[in-house]
Amino acid sequence: MSLTHIDIDDEALETAKQLGGHRTKTAAVAAALEEYNARRRREDAARKYFELAQDWDFEAAQAVHRAEKEASRQ
Repeated sequence: MSLTHIDIDDEALETAKQLGGHRTKTAAVAAALEEYNARRRREDAARKYFELAQDWDFEAAQAVHRAEKEASRQ
């Protein structure tokens, strides 16, 4: 854990404590950082899969799936 001195808007911090149900400033800031990191990870994953999806041939994949499904019924 790191001891850091930063200036944070008192009203914003108090609101975060109330909304998050946190008893301490430290808990509110820690929760905010965790939420920020999780959101950034989701954004990075979405960007990655969006870029991968640019090369997907969805119609061909559907046709293969339908053919496999039909073959398994026979």
